[in-house]
Amino acid sequence: MKALLKMLLTVLTLMPATPGSAQWLFQNPVTLDMLDGNYRTIASCAFARLSTQNGGLSRSEEQGVVRITAGNGWLKQWELTFVNEEGGRQTRMDWTAGAYPSEHVLSTARACAA
Repeated sequence: MKALLKMLLTVLTLMPATPGSAQWLFQNPVTLDMLDGNYRTIASCAFARLSTQNGGLSRSEEQGVVRITAGNGWLKQWELTFVNEEGGRQTRMDWTAGAYPSEHVLSTARACAA
């Protein structure tokens, strides 16, 4: 038991102190913005605009949530979720994995709501 505890403490100590590593450890979404408009429309627009410049994007959809991910498999550069709020009138944009997205990515998503 002590060996397992030592190993866990060593891994946590050696882990880089970046937002991406904290996100990997806890997997808690961070709300970045509330946008006016439907989540599907905003996510589709953001995906279309970003995918022309960034070939490694994927898009997935669940009930009330659209995810746009840069990267593949467990190694995600970043992941944004567009969440249905207020019956489709509002969209909550969350950062859910990987490193914090660039300002270009965020401003592109925000422009889709304008």
